[in-house]
Amino acid sequence: RMTEATKPWRPDIDLLGTPRYRPVPDPSVALASPILQRLYAYWQSKAVDRPPRRADLDPLEIGPDIHNVILLEVRHDPLRFRWRLLGGELVEAIGRNMTGRRFEEVYPHPLLADVMRVFSRAALTGLPVRHVGTARFVERNHLHYESLHCPLFDDVGQVAMVFGGLHFGHLPVRD
Repeated sequence: RMTEATKPWRPDIDLLGTPRYRPVPDPSVALASPILQRLYAYWQSKAVDRPPRRADLDPLEIGPDIHNVILLEVRHDPLRFRWRLLGGELVEAIGRNMTGRRFEEVYPHPLLADVMRVFSRAALTGLPVRHVGTARFVERNHLHYESLHCPLFDDVGQVAMVFGGLHFGHLPVRD
């Protein structure tokens, strides 16, 4: 007998019947947030002579925008991610610190597939990307967000980390 728990999962169907996390990618990186604009300019400054690496980043150079920074470790074959840094402003907005945790430990299915799709773009293409969308967190207001994901490379030219940031804004309250 087929039950909800035993049905095969399809990424276009939400088995829980709740709105899905569907961010919109923008490969043009047309950033609206001044914080993300500064983080992008910082990443670009590290990409002048060669693809930027993790060792090129200096938290002191990033300054106060570090509170909005994300840093993800990327593993390939199979593609996996681990949160290496989640800035303080982001921890406050989300309501939990996920630093050090793998995506599989944090995101329930089918949300995991959506989150993987978002971060996979920068990891697989080696290009920066911007996303916009609406985020829902337990016991938090719905938040509009803009995110920036920029690749950081290893010595053989493979994406080893994703650097970027998130900027949250409260959605207007509707009566």
